[in-house]
Amino acid sequence: MVTRDENKYVIYPLYFDRSLSRLNGRKVAKKYAVEKPTLETIVKAAQSLKLNPVIEKDKIYSSTPWKKDGRILIEKKGPKTKLLIQLANRL
Repeated sequence: MVTRDENKYVIYPLYFDRSLSRLNGRKVAKKYAVEKPTLETIVKAAQSLKLNPVIEKDKIYSSTPWKKDGRILIEKKGPKTKLLIQLANRL
């Protein structure tokens, strides 16, 4: 489990999924969201922003325990919402 002391944001693919509502986990506005985001595409976007992502493929989002989509850990560099929009623009 990632703690606040580790100075990392946790990013799940469903944060960018256009087919989901905000209540179901999407974190970005629909205009920034994409269809079926994958861990790999988000990692490529993070690498293009020079964020040094760490991939954890076996992790699950708490609201969808039946889906093992994984997650990405990214160093905290500013507000998370700004980071999510930057990533979404690269997807």
